[in-house]
This record gives sequence, C-alpha cells and structure tokens, in this order.
Amino acid sequence: RMGQAVSQLVDPPAVAQRLLQATTELLGVARGAVYLRQGEPASYKLAGYVGTLPTQTEMSGNEPLIETLHGQGSVAMWPSSSFAPNPAQQQLKNLGVELAHGLSHEGRLLAVLVLGPKDRAPFQTEDLNLLAAFAQITSLGLENSLGHQTIEALNRDLQDKVEKISEQQRRIIALQTQLRQRSVVRRPLAGVRSPELAVANGNGKADLGLPAENGRKTLDPGLTPAGVVGGSPHLRQVLQLVRKVAANDKTVVLIRGESGTGKGLLAQAVHDSSPRAGKPFVKVHCAALSPTLLESELFGHVKGAFTGAHRDKIGRFELAHGGTLFLDEIGDISLDVQTKLLRVLQERTIERVGSSESVAVDVRILTATHQDLEELIRQGRFREDLYYRLNVFPILMPPLRDRWEDIPELAQHFLKQTAERCKKPITQIDDDALAILKAYHWPGNIRQLENVMERAVVVAETSTLTASDLPDDVARAVEADGVGLENGNGDRYAEASNGLRRDKSERERREREQLTRALQTTGGNKAEAARALGLARSTLVSKLKKLGLG
Repeated sequence: RMGQAVSQLVDPPAVAQRLLQATTELLGVARGAVYLRQGEPASYKLAGYVGTLPTQTEMSGNEPLIETLHGQGSVAMWPSSSFAPNPAQQQLKNLGVELAHGLSHEGRLLAVLVLGPKDRAPFQTEDLNLLAAFAQITSLGLENSLGHQTIEALNRDLQDKVEKISEQQRRIIALQTQLRQRSVVRRPLAGVRSPELAVANGNGKADLGLPAENGRKTLDPGLTPAGVVGGSPHLRQVLQLVRKVAANDKTVVLIRGESGTGKGLLAQAVHDSSPRAGKPFVKVHCAALSPTLLESELFGHVKGAFTGAHRDKIGRFELAHGGTLFLDEIGDISLDVQTKLLRVLQERTIERVGSSESVAVDVRILTATHQDLEELIRQGRFREDLYYRLNVFPILMPPLRDRWEDIPELAQHFLKQTAERCKKPITQIDDDALAILKAYHWPGNIRQLENVMERAVVVAETSTLTASDLPDDVARAVEADGVGLENGNGDRYAEASNGLRRDKSERERREREQLTRALQTTGGNKAEAARALGLARSTLVSKLKKLGLG
C-alpha cells in the first residue's frame, strides 16, 4: 500500500503524511510527526502530525537530533537503558516522543519521522527494521516528488520567459506596423491628385487606403486603420470584415459591442477605407439627444416648425450627403424616430421637420449599439422591421478582455499620448505593471484602460511607469481570488493572479531590502536616503509606511 501511494503522489507533504499515517497505524502509535527538508541551508519544518501538536514545529540542520540522524539513521529512547540520555535523545524527550527515523537519499536527509510511545510495548529491533523498509520506499518517493516540483518550477520559469519573449515580439511587430503606416502616410500614393490627399482625408484622419484598378481605395491588409491599435486575432478578424464591407458603400453596417470597445473608431475605419473616404463623416450620438431634438438634428427643420425655430436648419443627413452618417447608440432612439428613419432607409429621401418637401440624400448608414436589440424588440421598444434593415452586415467589436494581447500596445499608446500632453518624460511600462494590466478583466474596456493610464502617468515620478503607479482597485481585483472566472478566461486569469501574488511578495522583499540599506547608509536620514534613491521624500515615507518600516 505504501509503494502504491508513493507511485501515485507527487506532492512531498502528501507523501510524508501517508508515511506518518501508515507507521502510526501499523505500529500502534498514538502520537507522531513528520518534518520535511526546506531550503538551503537546510531546515526541517513540520509537515503533519498525529495526536497533539509537537512542541517544536521547525528544526535547524545543526541541532543534535538532525546531526545524529545524518550519521546513524535513527535515534531511540530505550526504556531498559541505564545511561544518561545523549543530546539527541534529550531532544527526543523534549519533543515528547521515543523514536526518530531519518529518510535519506544519496547522503541528503530529506525528512524526519518522530513517533511517540507504542500503546502496548516498547519499540523493538523489528520496529526499526520495518521503519527502515518504509523509509527506503518513501525516500525514493520524496526524491521523485521534489524532482517533479523542481521540473514544475523550471517549467513555470520557462513559460514566463517565453511569454516575455512573445511580449517583446508583439511590441516589435507593433512598432514595425507603426513605421509602415508612417511610410505609407508620408509617401505620395500613385493615382492621387495631390500629396495632401495622401496624408489626410477630409476629416483630418490618416488615409491608409491604396488605390485599386477601379479607382476605389482598399485598406492594405498589413496595416490597421488610423486610430485602431492592436493586432490580436479577434481584432484581425474584425478588420477583415471592415475591408470586405468598406468597398460596398451602399451596405448598412451595424456595429455591436460593449461600451468603451471602440465602436466609433471602427465606424471611422469603415468610412476611411471606403470610396466615400474623401466625403463627410457625420456622427450623431443618439442617446445624448431628446426625441424631438434628435429628429431635428437628423432631418433638419424649417423656420417656424416649432417654438425656437427662428431659421431653417440643415440636418445631419443633408450634411453627410455623399459621405457617411454614423448613428451611435441606435438602440436609444424613440419609436417615432425609428419610423421616420425606416422610411429614409427605404426611400433615400428625407423631410425636414415642418416641411412636406422631400429631399433626396445619398448617404451611407453606419450604426452602433451596446444594447441587446433582440431583447428590445421583445419588449416592444425597437421596431423589428428597422432591425432587419440595420442588421444587413453586423460586426461584433470584442471586449478588451477577449483581445488581451492588444493591452501592451494600447497601454503604450495611451502612455505616449498622456505623457506628451502632460509634458512628462515617461516612456516605458515595467513588467510588473504590464502583468497587472494584462490580468485585469477591464469591465470598462478600452475607455477604462485609457483613464487608468492617464491617472498612472499623472502620479508617476520616474521615467518608467511601475505597478505602484496603477490604481489600487485594479491591483486588488487582480490579486483577488476568482478574478476572470465570470468572463470565460478563468485559467489565464487565475494563473496570472497567482503569479502576481508571488511577484508582489518578491518585489516587496527586494524593495524592503533596498530601503533598509539606504537608511542604514544615511544613518536613518530619510531626506538623504530619498535623494540617494532618486525619490521624493514624501514618496519614500509612503513606501516605508506601506512596507511597515516606519
């Protein structure tokens, strides 16, 4: 049974517990404990016990009992002995046990098993022989378990290094993409009438289109549209749909996705890579306007149409003539406006508020919403026929948690923007901060990431943004148990969370040592220590309090 257990168990404490259980059960011992070797120099920590808790939970490698077990394998308190106990036996007596047996492999003492008195008779020679047999089996099991643990630790280190290399490769690819975009933007395009048109379109956006044989511009597959950052598989799939639908400038597009995912930028990308790129791109945020005001904004009105209409006004449809009209948050418009919008889609004409005259418009319609339109239809809040007219070519913008590979590039993008705006020389994000950003679940998506980076840049005091510069709620959410379980990425988030806890403990240990050395060098003068570390005195005081040093 012991051999079978050893072959199945790979956790050293579990192997030690099984040894303790087997020996106490077979020898009839009511009290015992097992200690496992830890670290270098070796110490032996309590891994399990039967009966009462031992008086000693850890033994150092130079204690009499440990040194004796290195030499002779076992130490016993023989009841018939008339001699005074030696130091090792005295330690046994202090522990309240009568027998200690060492488990060794190739001269290394791996574990110590101590047993209390037997129930019916004192320990005999055959008991020691039985323990020696058990120890031989268990020692091999412990050595295999420790080897398995070492291999697992090396695998984790290797995975961390592979991930860091992959991260560096993604950064290099992102930089290469930016350089290619700059090259295309700066180079005059064949077939373009003036160099200015190669640099920017009518909306001041970089034009990444390349001329096709029929005169239409198509998006270079190796580039991303202006303002769109990232190259994750999810984003590449979305951009492939953009390239396909952009060429047909009559097709209605419905962009769906959570708030803050960049639906507006995607709409701009469809327009910029379409034949209408040089024409107006007009955006209307439907949720920000009341139904009456929205109708006037979309279709315009004539003088005297309602109180306050002192003159004629051209609506957004007419302003977007020849170009693209982007209706953001289409799920928030009233049923009355929905009816009129449906008529426009069908007839391609509008009527200004207060007028019966029809005005023809040539407009491409792009729409976006974060709402569940199907549920709104069931609730009677959205017209089903309008839904089918808008849902001709749906594009789902993935949430940031599903395109986590883009987080480093997005974070660096927002870092650069904010640092330039704040005039701060911050150029890098350290690995610990980046690990937290990648592990966080981002309920507010890209908009939240942008806000977090802005706040971090404002509070940062060095040229490299660190984990301590990030908001506390972000770090706490990553460290909390179960992060990411509700968003379908539990394994990755749990692994990241465990890794961050280990990294944070090691980081705090190094930081504590650094601060302690600085204070010792300066004789406890905090101002001088802060100058030596390149920190503000208030920052040093804050760090000392956080680490429990002052």
